[in-house]
Amino acid sequence: MNETHKAEIHGVPGERARAAGVVRALWPLLAALFACGLFVGAALPQVTPGVAGAGFLTAAAFLVWAVRDGLRGIDAFFKGARGEESVAVLLAALPRGYHVFHDFSCGGPGAIDHVVVGPSGLFAIETKCWSGRVTHESGGLRVNGVEPSRPPLRQARGSAQALARFLGERLGSVPPCMPVVCFASDTFEPGLLTVDDAVVCNAAALQSLLVTHAGHLTADECERIVKVMEQKDS
Repeated sequence: MNETHKAEIHGVPGERARAAGVVRALWPLLAALFACGLFVGAALPQVTPGVAGAGFLTAAAFLVWAVRDGLRGIDAFFKGARGEESVAVLLAALPRGYHVFHDFSCGGPGAIDHVVVGPSGLFAIETKCWSGRVTHESGGLRVNGVEPSRPPLRQARGSAQALARFLGERLGSVPPCMPVVCFASDTFEPGLLTVDDAVVCNAAALQSLLVTHAGHLTADECERIVKVMEQKDS
């Protein structure tokens, strides 16, 4: 398909996730290195050698933990970033008339992974890249039967509410914003499921969902929304 017939892209997918992963890994590592430095060679004259040695061993153990924990943290955040990037490839193939914003921040608890504005409506997409079997049980999503510490449906709804509030303050009125949870790993067993006001889907079903959704935005409405979001993102 000719590039001029594809969606217009704003922002870089996964950028915040990668930055957060590095910060998450570095702070305990730096703290551990600082603690080791304090006790190397009984650096503080008032500290006895025995106390200094015990302190150094404790700090060294903390350093080992910080390195291992930091590497796990980086891997988790980078895995999330890769998921966002794979979903971004699918969103880039949406037809002309659609606008895709990656890592859009609008005053909510965190940046929205992807916002899509187009003829079929307004969408706030929360991307997950979980490895286990994902099911919908008791009103929530579970991975291998376990409820996650940060429920993605709650995240997606929070993002949609934050985006609607952000646009409403600047435009007066905005169309409904649909919360979407998308599994980049295609591990959601139903494949596609509507849960009250939200939709949960695998990446394989995302394009069709966005294009065939029953919402409607005129070209003028899309332009007004995109203009406000571009100003915020610049």
